[in-house]
Amino acid sequence: MTTVTEAVDIQEPAERVFGYVDDMRNVGWHMTDRSSMPMLGSRLKLEILSEQPTGPGATYRYSGKMMGLSLDFSESVTTYLPNREKVWRTIGTPRLLIIDAYEMRIAVEPLSATTSRLTIAITYELPRSRSGG
Repeated sequence: MTTVTEAVDIQEPAERVFGYVDDMRNVGWHMTDRSSMPMLGSRLKLEILSEQPTGPGATYRYSGKMMGLSLDFSESVTTYLPNREKVWRTIGTPRLLIIDAYEMRIAVEPLSATTSRLTIAITYELPRSRSGG
């Protein structure tokens, strides 16, 4: 397992920062909006599978193609502390290319009334095969 963590200070209140990153359409924009460089010109479809779009148990599915290969994976929120922390991980057997199962964590820490520190971390496994998954 490998973990990569990044933190940045943002000139916004913690509630506003958390509200933005709590929305999977904002966190996953690089996979779903238009053709993007991280996706090599491809994009995936995001489906919200749970009744609620956020909070404990919220579940999402991404599917589509990249470089002609099918990608399909689902995620579920495992930890949810409003305005502070959200953790989600892949469920089932993810069909990905450069990583396999993963867990992501976002944490928002208020530094002042108008400044917050956003920390994003991903812990992931390498794929079991070259074709992903």
